[in-house]
Amino acid sequence: MSSMYRHGDAEIAGPGGIELQERHAHNASLHKEGSVTVAEDLPASSWPNANEDGGNKSASSDVLAMQRMGKDQQLMREYRYLSIASFACIAMATWEIGLFTIGQSLMDGGSPGLLWGTLWNFICAGPLWLSQAEMASMAPIAGAQYHWVSEFAPEKWQRFLSYLTGWTSTLAWQSGNTVGVFLVGGLVQTLISVFQETYAFPAWHCALMAAAAMILAYSGSVYCAKLLPYLQNVLLVVHVFAFFGLIIPIWVYAETATNQQVWLDFVNSGGWSTVPLAVLVGQLTPISQQVGIDTVAHMSEEVRDAPRTVPRAMLTVYGMNFVLMFIAFLTICYHLPHPQAALNEPSGYETIYVMKQSMSKGWVAVLLVIIILLTFASNIMYLTATSRDLFAFSRDKGVPFWTWLSKVHWKRKIPQNASLASSVFAILLSLIYIGSPTAFWAINSLLTVALLSCYDLSTGCVLYRRIYHPETLPPASFSLGKWGVFCNVWAIVWCTWSCFWCFWPAGLPVTAPDFNWASVIYAGVLIIALVYFVLKARFQYVGPVQDVVGRGVHRM
Repeated sequence: MSSMYRHGDAEIAGPGGIELQERHAHNASLHKEGSVTVAEDLPASSWPNANEDGGNKSASSDVLAMQRMGKDQQLMREYRYLSIASFACIAMATWEIGLFTIGQSLMDGGSPGLLWGTLWNFICAGPLWLSQAEMASMAPIAGAQYHWVSEFAPEKWQRFLSYLTGWTSTLAWQSGNTVGVFLVGGLVQTLISVFQETYAFPAWHCALMAAAAMILAYSGSVYCAKLLPYLQNVLLVVHVFAFFGLIIPIWVYAETATNQQVWLDFVNSGGWSTVPLAVLVGQLTPISQQVGIDTVAHMSEEVRDAPRTVPRAMLTVYGMNFVLMFIAFLTICYHLPHPQAALNEPSGYETIYVMKQSMSKGWVAVLLVIIILLTFASNIMYLTATSRDLFAFSRDKGVPFWTWLSKVHWKRKIPQNASLASSVFAILLSLIYIGSPTAFWAINSLLTVALLSCYDLSTGCVLYRRIYHPETLPPASFSLGKWGVFCNVWAIVWCTWSCFWCFWPAGLPVTAPDFNWASVIYAGVLIIALVYFVLKARFQYVGPVQDVVGRGVHRM
């Protein structure tokens, strides 16, 4: 007969509940950092329900992981290795989005800056994703970075740092959610311009189409949630075939640039004092294409055998995205002998200029329709991951209206309220574009900086734990072992370096319309978070480490 036991505010049914409740109370009395290890305090073999999935399709490793972290299994585990890897590839839409965000790199650095920047940032991001994959194996949970900060940070700092990380993560994913639907709006306008060359690209048209795309993405994410795990593999095939449908005509028919132009002729069109400085400022596109792979981590509570599956999927996506992205960038750069003409393309997308030089209007239109559909599918997946991030932080009482945002729909088994809130926020944020397209596109920089900040803090905390209290690190099926310190340090250096350059404007002189407003928005959100912490959150937010078995309640 099942008994009832409680983790935090959640009451859960399961055998052995009284025993676990007593142990949890015992853990809550432990305040000395590093005084207890997980293995010593609660052997995995004694955890309740270790071999039962409760109807949520959990593997035994998932049951053990969720019980160690003290969380209910509220969501259905529908995703497997291939489907979650496909999910992340579609959500990131690396080549689809990357090809339409290369303008700053071509202006500040040119083709060589874009290609060399992509190569060195891919190499430098490797230790970061190894570090993130290890943490995802230790604690596979939708909250990801803010949970990892809470669990691994020094005790006296865990609550405040995890709170800031939670807000930064929420800012990042909500920003990315908005950028994706606006790309759909911009590409629809570009499709119109293919057949109507006098089309003037009104800003309000783009905002309206972005809002429509967000409503459709919400419908797909919520009402087709059960179908998504089964559609991913089909969409991945389309993702790859469309890629070849784009690059093959360009390689066959477009005018080619010389090797000198592609690899050595750096450009400084932004008015910077030196070419090396221009190249560093132009890194936004190469850097932004290396972030977001933690989409997989935020879906952890819906992945079967997450401690093993999530790290494998993250590293697979990291490699696959680079291959497609680099070939796509190489294709454009080798067929861009007149970069200034591309920068003057009426649509604002240099890739469209190259497409027009190598394809008929009909084929350009067909490819644009396919890319729009793939980007729209990306919006659905991205919104799904965004809502899980918001749901997790709300579950730990980190944001206003957390009670409503943390609810899971009783039938669909998804955080529908978090999806609705994310969609409404994206539509409201889209109004910025009507007033200032430049200010709006700073959100792409904001997304990158906010994610890098989360990676920086979480990696720094696991490095601290690895050096000073290695016995408190949870076991991981994907472990860095003796390479852990090296990978963590390298990741921190690269994230900090990249954050610095993502705040720079595209060129000089800097005026209000050309200013990179990401720094202002980033600082503004942190101020709002601090005000909310002082007025409200400090009385209710403790941090998810309070529920981690073997760690006890950590309070300021």
